[in-house]
This record gives sequence, structure tokens and C-alpha cells, in this order.
Amino acid sequence: MRQAASAPPLRRPVLRARRAGEADGLNAGSRLVIGAAMFNLGLCFINTSGWISAGNAAIILVEFVILIAGFACIRHDIGKATLQLIGLVVLYMIGLKLINPGLDLKIQHDLAIMFVFYKLGRLNSLAQANRTLWIVMLIVLGFGMFEWLLPESFGRIFDIWSYYVNKGVIGQDAVNHSASNLFISGSRGSSDLRNFFPGIFGAHRISSIFLEPDSLGNFAVTAFAWCLSTRIGGRRSRYLLFALSGFCVVLADSRFAGICCAIMLAFRQTAVTRSKVLVFCLPVAVVIGLAIAGSISPMPINAPPMIVHDNFAGRLLFSGRLLDAWGAAQWFGLAASPVYTADTGYAYFINNLGLPLALFLLLLFASHRTRGQEAAWMKAMMSLYFAASLCVGASVFTIKTAAIIWFLYGAADAAGRAEPRAVAPRLAELPNASPASPGAVR
Repeated sequence: MRQAASAPPLRRPVLRARRAGEADGLNAGSRLVIGAAMFNLGLCFINTSGWISAGNAAIILVEFVILIAGFACIRHDIGKATLQLIGLVVLYMIGLKLINPGLDLKIQHDLAIMFVFYKLGRLNSLAQANRTLWIVMLIVLGFGMFEWLLPESFGRIFDIWSYYVNKGVIGQDAVNHSASNLFISGSRGSSDLRNFFPGIFGAHRISSIFLEPDSLGNFAVTAFAWCLSTRIGGRRSRYLLFALSGFCVVLADSRFAGICCAIMLAFRQTAVTRSKVLVFCLPVAVVIGLAIAGSISPMPINAPPMIVHDNFAGRLLFSGRLLDAWGAAQWFGLAASPVYTADTGYAYFINNLGLPLALFLLLLFASHRTRGQEAAWMKAMMSLYFAASLCVGASVFTIKTAAIIWFLYGAADAAGRAEPRAVAPRLAELPNASPASPGAVR
């Protein structure tokens, strides 16, 4: 009998993931996730204090620093094939930009957020990722309680309205109907329009550290998806995180988040949840459905697509009408959309990438091999979240919430890949292995 074969060394990302999980404190990846979630709150405070006028330039600078720091952390874990693929995508988009000057290259920044924070998550364990999520959740709830219980004091410290005016998101001449310092969607206008507990919260929609209630809703969906996908921590801890996610939905008064969480819970019980085909086909089917709905209910003759009713149904119809109004040039990214795409994520994504590249990136995500059930479930939940959210906006790309969801997915993926390699060396290193032993080589 030959000697037992020596065990192959663990890959460096797996080793780093273990070390990250064993560390008592937060590592660089966790700090970057927390920073990505909170920096807008910090800039809003600076802007309100009058130290500087924090506009788009300051935001771009901070996000650039975060991404550069992230690249520095993952630089040793980017393979040659990945670099070549990134180079081809960048060259392809530069070529599209030369043909279509209206193309928004900000989409490259959005793709960079996904890639960087996914790779950062790959260097972490499930325990470290769960710890990071809990820290963000506690910070969100702390500031959320401050905003809810002391709204006037919160507004004096964080003038969200002025901050978004400086960003250019709200026009200088826009009318502040809520007569508050909140974001334009921070109030329902009347408590009768609130969905969850209007008698307690009134018309106020809580934004917490995200400054926008929609982003708080997206964070709630992310935390809920993590709870459905993983079994990290004790049962009481998981149930509490479920409950806190639901509480965030209530604070933000997010109908989208509530519906999305309910659908996720139903999907989690099905056998097809982890299907790669489902992950790919779900967003595609939604785009086709929207386009069909837009063709069935078009705008009046010669009228451009617009939001007629500013609610969930109205935004869905606007998305469908816009997609239906496009020609082949808009679908392939060869011409700019005749109507702005900020309120419909599918149009933003497809028009700025072109349909071939958009489908390729979706296929890359869907077909990515996940060895652990946590990562497979998380990917399915993300597909559902993206498919629904992109109908009514492009908020899934903002670093405030995109950083944490891709970080969590990366950690779940790393956990599934680490386990088989952790067992093999122990079997191979068994002393006096018998011929029938798994560690022996005949």
C-alpha cells in the first residue's frame, strides 16, 4: 500500500475567510460595509452643520475611496480570467459610449460595487457576515428610533431635504409639501395614506441612516433574505433578526418590502427555489411581462411615457410603457432612452449596458456554481429581490444597500466552498490509514 496522498493546501481565500470568522473585531471588509451604509448620513450632518456644502462631488469622492479600499483588500484574490473579463466589459462599454454619447457610464460604478463587495464577502465567514449585519441593524434601529421619537431634533441635525437639493436629486424650486426636513418621500402627506400603523407613526416614513425610506425597505428585504437563506446563530437570534427586519418594513412603511418579503417566504418553501434556471428566467420574465403590459395600455398618441399615478401600480405601468416605446437602438444601448430611466431600473440597466451584455451578466450570476445551500438560497432570494425592485427604480444599485447584500452573498458562497476542503486534509492525514481508508491511495 502506498502512503496516503498529501492533502492539497487550502486556497488562500478560504483561509482568510476562517481567520475573519475567528477574529473578535471587525475586519476591513466589515468596516467598508458599515461605512458604505452610513457615509451619506455623515455627509448630511456635515452639510447641515454648514462646514461644507456636501454635493455630488463629495459623494463621488467618498464612494471612490471606499471602492479603492475594497480593491486593495481583494487585489490578491482576483484571477487573470476575471481581470480579462473586466477589461472586455470596460472596452465594450467604451465602444458603446462612442456610438451612444447619452450612455451613462455610472453603470460601471454600479457593477464595481457588486464585484468588490462580493469578493470582500468571500474573505469572510458566515459568522463574521452575520455579525456585520447585526451591527448595521442595531445602528439602523438606533437612528430610526431617534428619527421617530424626536423628529424635530433629528431634522435639526440631519437636514435631509437640503442635502438632496445639493445633490441635485430635488430641484431648487421643488415645493416641500411635508413642511419638514425629510426626503420628498419621507411623508405620506396624510396618516390616512400610511399602510402600517398610521395611528402610531402618522404620515411619517422613517429613513434612519439611509435618508430615504425606500432604502430602509431594501435593507429590510436584505436582512429578511439572509434569515431565510442561512442558519447561522441560535434560533432565538434568527427569530429576533426576522422580527427586526419586519419592524424595519413597518418603520419605512414600505409596501414593496412587505410584499417582497412575503413572496420570498413563499418561494423558500418551494423545491425550485435554488434552480439556476429560475434565477435567470425570473428577471427576464418580468421584463417581458412589463413590455406586454405597456403595449396593452399605451400612452395617448404622441405622448411620451410618464408616471401618471405616483404609486406602485403607476410606476409598474410607466416601466412597461417605456420599454414598449423603445426601438431596437435603445434595447441594444446604441441610442439613449427618449425618457429618463431613473424610476425604472430595467430601463436603466438595459439601456446603459445593451441587451446582450445585460443578459450575459445575468447569465454569469445565475450560472455561478454555489456549493453550499446557503449561497444557493441567498442567490435565489436576490434574484427575486432584483426582479421586483427593478420594476420601480434603480435603488438596488446604490452602495448604501448594495454593499451589504453582495457582501452577505459572498460570505455565504465562501462558506459553502470552505467545508469540503476543511474535511479532506483531516482524512488524508490519518495515521496508519488502511487500504480501505478514504485517505489512502491504491
